[in-house]
Amino acid sequence: MYIPSLFATLFAGQAPQACHALRRWLPALAFALAGLLGSGATQAAVFNFDGKPAGDCTLTGKEYSCPASFAVKGNDEINIASGYTLKLNSSFAFGWNQRLVMRAGSRLVCTGSFSLADLNPTRLDVTGGSFVVGGTFYMGSSAQSMTADVSANAIQLGGAQVTITGNLTAQGTISISSGSKITGNISGASITTSSSTTITGNVSAGSRFTLASGSTVSGSVTAPVFDMLSTKSTVNGNISATTSFTMGSENTVIGNVATGVFDMQASGSRIKGNVTAATRITMASGNTVDGNVDTGDLLLQSSNALITGNASVNWATLEWAGRVAGTIFCKKGTATGKCDCVTNNSGFPVNTANGPRCEAVAAEGPHHFQIAHDGSGDTCIPEQVTVTACANAACTAYYTGGASGKLDPLGADFTIAPGQSAVQLSVNRTGAGTVVLGVSQQDGTTCYNTTTRAASCAIVFTGGVKLRMTVPHHLAGNEVLAAIAAVKANPQETACVPAFADAIRNVYYACSYSKPASGTEDLTLGGLPLACGGAKPVTTRFTNGVASLTLRYPDAGEVALTATMEDGTITGSTRFTVAPAGFRLSAPAAPLRAGANVDIVVEALNAAGAPTRNFDTAKLNLAGATQHAVTVDIDCRAQAGMPGAFAVQGGSFTNGAASFATSWSEVGRIDIRASLKDFLGIEDLDASGSTNTSSLPCAGKVGPFIPHYFKVELADKERAFYYAKEPFTLKVSAMNKNGELTWNYGAGLSEDFTLAANDGAGTAFATAPGSLSGGAIAASQFSNGVATVAPSYAFAAMLTRPTRIRLRATNGKAGASLVSSNHAAAADAETGAVPEIRSGRLRIANAFGSRGSKLSLPVMAEYWTGNSWMLNTDDNYTSIPLDAFSIRSTEQASAPATAAPFKVSAAGSGSLQLAKGMKPLHVQEASGRAGWGDVTVNLGTAAAALSCLGNVPGSKAAALEWLRVPNACRTDQPLLDPSARATFGVFAPETRRIIHVREVFR
Repeated sequence: MYIPSLFATLFAGQAPQACHALRRWLPALAFALAGLLGSGATQAAVFNFDGKPAGDCTLTGKEYSCPASFAVKGNDEINIASGYTLKLNSSFAFGWNQRLVMRAGSRLVCTGSFSLADLNPTRLDVTGGSFVVGGTFYMGSSAQSMTADVSANAIQLGGAQVTITGNLTAQGTISISSGSKITGNISGASITTSSSTTITGNVSAGSRFTLASGSTVSGSVTAPVFDMLSTKSTVNGNISATTSFTMGSENTVIGNVATGVFDMQASGSRIKGNVTAATRITMASGNTVDGNVDTGDLLLQSSNALITGNASVNWATLEWAGRVAGTIFCKKGTATGKCDCVTNNSGFPVNTANGPRCEAVAAEGPHHFQIAHDGSGDTCIPEQVTVTACANAACTAYYTGGASGKLDPLGADFTIAPGQSAVQLSVNRTGAGTVVLGVSQQDGTTCYNTTTRAASCAIVFTGGVKLRMTVPHHLAGNEVLAAIAAVKANPQETACVPAFADAIRNVYYACSYSKPASGTEDLTLGGLPLACGGAKPVTTRFTNGVASLTLRYPDAGEVALTATMEDGTITGSTRFTVAPAGFRLSAPAAPLRAGANVDIVVEALNAAGAPTRNFDTAKLNLAGATQHAVTVDIDCRAQAGMPGAFAVQGGSFTNGAASFATSWSEVGRIDIRASLKDFLGIEDLDASGSTNTSSLPCAGKVGPFIPHYFKVELADKERAFYYAKEPFTLKVSAMNKNGELTWNYGAGLSEDFTLAANDGAGTAFATAPGSLSGGAIAASQFSNGVATVAPSYAFAAMLTRPTRIRLRATNGKAGASLVSSNHAAAADAETGAVPEIRSGRLRIANAFGSRGSKLSLPVMAEYWTGNSWMLNTDDNYTSIPLDAFSIRSTEQASAPATAAPFKVSAAGSGSLQLAKGMKPLHVQEASGRAGWGDVTVNLGTAAAALSCLGNVPGSKAAALEWLRVPNACRTDQPLLDPSARATFGVFAPETRRIIHVREVFR
């Protein structure tokens, strides 16, 4: 064996020291030999569950079932192949050196509890599959990650960061540790997160969901009780909390909230959506709801609680500066001009700009119907009648909750859709005479004759031969067929029949602009241009009383077409609506800023790509046209991630074009779509257009959107100083113009950036006292819009007075591409990153005491004031491992061979945590004899200290090099580790060291 030769090699030529060396090394050597012998005695086992026999587990189909005695040992490995299930019939826990491999389609079932918590993260190789656990599923004693679904009775993740891509489902509790990231849906009875948890998916809790500070949920939340009590958390989705929803300070919800009781505590929180609370809503000072609220009792506490939309309430109390920007709807009624349901302590009077304005809630169903008609009609020709649902007696307010009925005596059923207030009916009558219109089973129906402007319900139908004309509603520039039928009522007036058989007639056609009432484009009929405003004869061939002509109109709007036989006695007319064939969108040149206004120009076009100039908002409104609003929204996103918030303002068309002021809160590329639905109230007469004119699913023609600015802040906001060369953790956040984080900045959308150090006011140093290290930051360090970095600042000269620096982040680009924390739009973008840098050192003071006593050596952190070294009483942060201290013991005189060795050692274990800049190091000597111990602390990163003491025993590296002291004894190193002496006992040489003492006074 090699063991004897190992001893010979270790101690060759060192006979006098061999015994001492052997005694020192034997324990470690024995431990190492035990490890070597143990590793040679057993080999790691690999259990492959892939269709072949594995251990004492039985295989049925593709499911392995293992007995309760099944176990893995040492560094054994379990490998579950895709499509196979491993069932463990007892509780099971992995050890540090074991290994688990799972792929997509694999499944692990455990009837008891199951733990991955203590498994080495590098040996957890799960990139797919699922876990089904009858007891509790554990994970995360150290930082672990995997891709898999987990279903268990309970799930416990923590106390280190856990990253899971997959869904979590538990019948009981789910606990998620700080900093963890779950990409998937979470469902459990009670769900609790620790700080800075990220959940990308929906959350459903059977009893309660608690979201800790700095956390994010990108999805909806459903729970009877939802507590969002800590600060700076975000939910990007809707919230349904049937019992209660409670928010702490500086939290954000981007979505609607439905709950029983809603408490918006502290300040600085925001709901970007509507809130419905069955019982009550309480909003504390400085909170905002950007939407409408519906509740029983509403309390806006002082001051500056704000609801930007409407509030429907039983009762509202507005304390100082509390505001509802919209209308307060009093569910139990209110007198006109009053706010009887409001206790107004806001300081703003009722019906003023900032004061409350109230209305009663409209009753269910319309007050009555109003019928509008022109008073005359022709038999066998469709007659247009408009039915409006009125919300009050004067019909100055409209009911939009949806209604239906039947128009008598013409028997026409009608339905007014929710959100609309009127419907246009096309009715027919074959018999001549006067009819009185009404709505079946409706009292109080009113009528309006649009010709005489009288309140008359009578309409007179005239018989005889008529031209019934039909032109389909269509898109501008498309060719359609206009049908012209010569009709009359049969003698019994029971049906309409052709007025004559085959004939060729000269018919005079005239067109006119209706909505809008003017225009410039000609209508083409039967291949002939027809200028609106004058009649033109067109030869028309009738077959069995019916003729058709091609028609094309290149503009948009409602157009009237009339026809008159050459004898002038037979006429007919119709109206048809032409919508734009599509929209062309254009955006400004990239790059664009997240959250900033981007003007999107939308042009309404016909089928030939020419502008439809009559698509004009003002002209259409003047003509009484409705339903011509264009919706602009995101068509698609060219990258994955958060959808962000898209806002639109403007959109008034002039001569077929409009500019929309849009903003998108996120970064990346998008396409934008313009949509027009039911143009002028004609169902399914729609038009649209997108910036994506390619065949790609998403071309991303708008963008890229980049952050508006960087926000730089120290991670430890309580700490005001750092030592020169000491790394400080800095958080760089990519922000949009509204001061919100751009979550998608990362994963291919981020850029490299650099940090620079300026003076405390943000101005470049005239002569910099030092330099910044670690200021070049890679784009890959951004995740969810945040990069966490640890730069340091070093002075050029060791003895430099305290200097305050301001950290600035920039992507180094120019002009429109520049992203920087030096931004006028965000005055606080850098104010959180202005640390004071101090030249520091660590000093250890000597100590003297009697033999066998315990001595305390003061360990002090000092900084250079510019004139002298001073105790750094602000230092409550420096922590020095006790095993970084090393002591070289020296006895005063030789001791008997049988006596215990003289050895000075540090008392205790763990770390020396400074408080107000100092902490004593306790040392002791157990033999009771006289001598001293030379103490040093290894502040470097190597195994040995560098001090004036020369060779000292090895120690742990404390990695606090910024506290090393200027060299006072060696030429080979500029900075050294501090040292001191602990002296035990007063001995003869010490009594003879003082020759003469003299005190001099001046």
